[in-house]
Amino acid sequence: MNKRSLSSFEDDVRAATQMTGPRTEFVEALWGRMPVHGPRTQSLAVGQRQGPARRRLWVVLGVVVAALVAAALFVGPERVYAALRQFFGYIPGVGIVNETEPIRVLAEPVSSTRGGITVTVTSAILTADRTHIEYRIFGVPRAAYPDREDVAGCLQPEYLRLPDGTRLARSADMPPVPGNVNQAVFVLPCIPETLPGAAPENWELPLRFVPAPTNLTVMPVLELSPSPEPTGEGSETPSATQEPGLQIDQVIETSDGYILAGEFLPEAQPGVWLQTTSPIAIRDRAGKDVAYSIPQDIQPPSGNNSSSEFGFVVQFKAAGLAFPITLSWSGVDISRIDPNAKAEFEFDAGSDPQPGQEWTPNQEVQLAGHILKLVSISADSRGGYSFKFEADPQVVGAGVAIAGYTPNGGGGGGGGGLTNGVFFADVSYPRIPTGRLTVTVSDLEAITGSFSWHGQWSPPTPSRSWPAAPTPAPGVCLSSDSLGKLKPAPSDLTGKALFSEPLDSSGKWGIVLYNLDGSQKRVLVPDGSWGALSPDGSQIAYPATGGIHILDLATSQERVLKDPHGAFDLHWSPDGRQIAFIGGDADSAFIIPTDGTLARQASGLSYESIIGWSPDGARLYVNVPYTGGSAWKVIEVDASSGASRDLFDLENASRKAPGAALSPDGAWIAYRDSENSSLYLIRTDGSESRLVLDKPAAAITGILWSPNGGWLGVSLGNSNSDDRTVVLLQPEGCQAYLLPALHGDLEGLYLP
Repeated sequence: MNKRSLSSFEDDVRAATQMTGPRTEFVEALWGRMPVHGPRTQSLAVGQRQGPARRRLWVVLGVVVAALVAAALFVGPERVYAALRQFFGYIPGVGIVNETEPIRVLAEPVSSTRGGITVTVTSAILTADRTHIEYRIFGVPRAAYPDREDVAGCLQPEYLRLPDGTRLARSADMPPVPGNVNQAVFVLPCIPETLPGAAPENWELPLRFVPAPTNLTVMPVLELSPSPEPTGEGSETPSATQEPGLQIDQVIETSDGYILAGEFLPEAQPGVWLQTTSPIAIRDRAGKDVAYSIPQDIQPPSGNNSSSEFGFVVQFKAAGLAFPITLSWSGVDISRIDPNAKAEFEFDAGSDPQPGQEWTPNQEVQLAGHILKLVSISADSRGGYSFKFEADPQVVGAGVAIAGYTPNGGGGGGGGGLTNGVFFADVSYPRIPTGRLTVTVSDLEAITGSFSWHGQWSPPTPSRSWPAAPTPAPGVCLSSDSLGKLKPAPSDLTGKALFSEPLDSSGKWGIVLYNLDGSQKRVLVPDGSWGALSPDGSQIAYPATGGIHILDLATSQERVLKDPHGAFDLHWSPDGRQIAFIGGDADSAFIIPTDGTLARQASGLSYESIIGWSPDGARLYVNVPYTGGSAWKVIEVDASSGASRDLFDLENASRKAPGAALSPDGAWIAYRDSENSSLYLIRTDGSESRLVLDKPAAAITGILWSPNGGWLGVSLGNSNSDDRTVVLLQPEGCQAYLLPALHGDLEGLYLP
């Protein structure tokens, strides 16, 4: 069912136990919370007569309101409010919706193709409080987007045009469509962020709406009122198991567990704000780590005091858990040290500073009792400068200003122990300042303390009994429960693994090579990433100044493949003679021969990621994202001619990046799911798909196949640190091992 009846609500009210009478403010607030029936965009004009149906509706509503107020006198405001809020439901992929009116959906997907670009409205959910439209765009060339940060593309929002001409514009979602309107036109003025005239504009797609099918998944939302004062009847309210400082606002019981939306409420002193330093950690009563994901369709609650309250949303499975669970969060106290303290320095920007130009003064500045080292200054494309500082790990940041100029923007980042005191301060202007400039540094912020906070939660009486242990899905090789039971790889399993990982000596990330047992650690690039190990394990390639660098592991000799595009996401061809990569501005895929020949463009679409080469090196598999949706299209590109062929869509892949990798035999593509925490395999023709890793950890950070043996390496991110867990498995047969001595993001794997 996707709509609750008034009679079922009245049953909920009658079932509530007797409590004290309502507060005056509750009765007043109740009127504001009453659901509105009928079209929301219509109003009764002065002098317009109400028909019999409308009069009957108001009579019914009046009776219901009177009954609710009367019920509140007997059962208490918290219980009535909780029952009233049961009109809200959760639709996966859409979010929390109002169910007081029948839900409608899009009758069928609608597409339009112009100039090689296709716009498709894939789905729509129409509820009493909003209209949720999902659409996707494919085929936009990279050249249609700006190549500079100071150039803005199209920002005109899409909207629905109703038959009477009314426009429903999108903010987060669109306003509700009146219940008697079953048709509308979806209008897209221009492809988002594209340059004027670079892509077809003024798209119009006619839509038709029908009642939602009876099997539409709508999960009830238990929205908790603020916890009442303790009365000795704790079991009577679902919020009784919350601890002071942990507030659960919404509970959704899913088919296999719960979704919790709430807030941490640690106390902060005036002038102090709190910053979390690690993701939330969840453990059950037995101390077992609870794997969770973060639903992207539910907005975390926002506290009234932004300096000390943290909203969160987590989803987890309940099977095998011992309640209560403990939710933990840690962080630091940050204060502004001596707001009146200031320091100055000068630098000469010259008469015509260019974006990307850099100065390295290596100058020290004393501010509020701390020494800041000014490492570099770089001009950017937003009419300003970025200042890089190094300081002690207690310093979080500072502000900068250029004397005589009025800024129109600014920011920064880094600082504190997580970046070893390295932070950036940015400032921008309508026109970039030139000549000899005086820079003021002020408002130093530093860590003045730390906190580690936790609270417990138990569910209200569940609607079912959860099994003592989770049942793995068919074909799954590894889950959070089985990860801890993995044995280390046997000693006769040898090879090399390439990682990007933080280096203890500097706090920077570098490219590091290990044997599989962790021995013979070699820091190959002290400040770099996106390394790629050659198919025979003898060389690595990585992007750096001047182009793509090739390092011979035996001789330590290095050569540079000159490339004007910048590069990341490097992939060697099976014969080691070519490297495919994505241009530095996400400007399409390129192929560069390792003999020094210039790179050539392999595809012209936007924001691709490379999956891998076919076994014969003749074809390149590439992921291309849909604009406006979570799906990715897998395409096959002829490495010589650049001709491409669409293969299939990855509908459940990560919105950030699938991290997809092609098996050496060209049969399978491994990729991470939409929650970034599970791994799937799909055949390269799209004919078969299977779940292989079922949320074994908080995130999957690296996926690589070995050129030999059918081994798949996966690095798993932990909740509370930069540390990684690395596993090695053969999906066929689910043979899996732990590589306990390795702890970085996997970038290369070679097993002879």
